[in-house]
Amino acid sequence: MRWERYLAGMKDQGLLRFGILILVLTVLIEGFFIMELSRQERIVLIPPGIGEAGKSWVNEKNASPEYFEQMTLFLLPLVADFHPRNIEAQIPTFLRFVVPEQYGAVKTQLVSQAERAKRNDMAQVFYIQQVEVKEKTARATGIMRRFVGKSLTSEEVVTYEVQYEILSGRPFVRGIDLVSPTGAGASDRDRE
Repeated sequence: MRWERYLAGMKDQGLLRFGILILVLTVLIEGFFIMELSRQERIVLIPPGIGEAGKSWVNEKNASPEYFEQMTLFLLPLVADFHPRNIEAQIPTFLRFVVPEQYGAVKTQLVSQAERAKRNDMAQVFYIQQVEVKEKTARATGIMRRFVGKSLTSEEVVTYEVQYEILSGRPFVRGIDLVSPTGAGASDRDRE
């Protein structure tokens, strides 16, 4: 009788060990799959102004048109709207979003623009009226006003074209050009 109880206990203990081993293996396999899925994750963003119907997203190499539109609405004023007193503060923020291989050239250009604005007491305002996105390029059309001191020197409808690149899920500006409203091209004088 004792021997039979002992054998029954050993059998139950063996089944318990086997069950624990299966559970541990299941947890390890599940952990592996979770790690793999986290590398392929797509983050859904809902920036202010887009609302529930127009969710934007970004992954390792691409983003939704809504995301590029919101990035344009954020980044473009950093280079298109300036005053001698704030232009130097805006440059570092914009440069964080420039592709590394263009960083030096863009920084030189923006610093030159800042020096010219301070020297001549120039200011510029760009009122964005419309943003169109095709693939990784956003075209923002609006009214640009330029001032010297307090005097308005020009007012015109212009279009900025911003080319983006997504690297490891992070947006970068590959290029930004001031183009004619019809999109025929940009003059060297107006390039940003």
